[in-house]
Amino acid sequence: MIAVAALTALTLLVPQQLDQIVQEKSPGVEAHVNGQNLARGNAPVNGQVRIGSITKSFVAVATLKLVAENKVELDGPANRYVPHIKDGRITVRQVLQHTSGLPDYVVDVGVPKIADIRNRYFAPHDLLDVALAKAPSFQPGEKYEYSNTNYVVAGLLIQKVTGRPVGEAIDEVVKQAGLKDTYWPNQGEQRIRGRHAQAFALSDLLDPKSQVVDATDIETSAAWASGAMVSTPSDVAKFFRTLLNGGLLAKPQLDEMRRTVAIDEKSAYGLGLESTKLSCGGVWWGHGGSIHGWASFGGATDGGRYAAMTITALPGTFGDDPMRKFQRMYDVMDTALCKR
Repeated sequence: MIAVAALTALTLLVPQQLDQIVQEKSPGVEAHVNGQNLARGNAPVNGQVRIGSITKSFVAVATLKLVAENKVELDGPANRYVPHIKDGRITVRQVLQHTSGLPDYVVDVGVPKIADIRNRYFAPHDLLDVALAKAPSFQPGEKYEYSNTNYVVAGLLIQKVTGRPVGEAIDEVVKQAGLKDTYWPNQGEQRIRGRHAQAFALSDLLDPKSQVVDATDIETSAAWASGAMVSTPSDVAKFFRTLLNGGLLAKPQLDEMRRTVAIDEKSAYGLGLESTKLSCGGVWWGHGGSIHGWASFGGATDGGRYAAMTITALPGTFGDDPMRKFQRMYDVMDTALCKR
């Protein structure tokens, strides 16, 4: 029965949902569902995409591997590894779980306007300095609030402990997961290496009436360890399946990764890993990612189902309703991962 349900979702429901996404003002969408690749609109089948904040899951795995090696104390102070953080109450766990209170730097460095960051290189400490010049958003551990600054800190922590660029630690995770088309861009690398779609974004993400521009080639150092990676839907889905199957972390660290705090009534956040309730019961574990030109989701269930998808323009780029479009994407993931 499960096999029949999976076949039905793949051959009927998911393709229909992808068609609907394209019909509702998205240039293209590509997806991987339980071993099968699908694409609509301007997206190639399993083309490379910028995965944005799905990068955080890779960075969290790299950090937890250092925890397993007793090189990082998960509940120890983050400023032991990143001295720029003066508040000794902020722990590594809080950084990975977005409960540190560190304010986000994104708007302050000009990320919403693509022209301001497309060709500009940002050093990681420059991003952190901008965030630390602001008042804390709340007291450490008080609540959950998503902040890209946390993963800049995590990247700097990895570099401090390993003495190597964070990309090398991520490359080790990529190799361990057996991913073939996933990489951390080199400094100044603006083009995507493999086959990929053309991506589009508003020239000002905060102005829905601003001009739509090509966002395919872009400097991603403003995202760095919070969102710079390139992958494919197939690789993203495989990454989360391998992670949940215990192929990347020992059980104690995977269990820590899955200890969550509530986001809302449907979602909760662990350590670089989010759980989302399924309509059929249970949850899927994964992450979402948005960056100029791309919006993605990827995840897997404990039952072995796995999926990922990307659209080639952020929701709202072409006058579509952003919340409605994100819900369409969630619906695809729910269909792919539920036992229907």
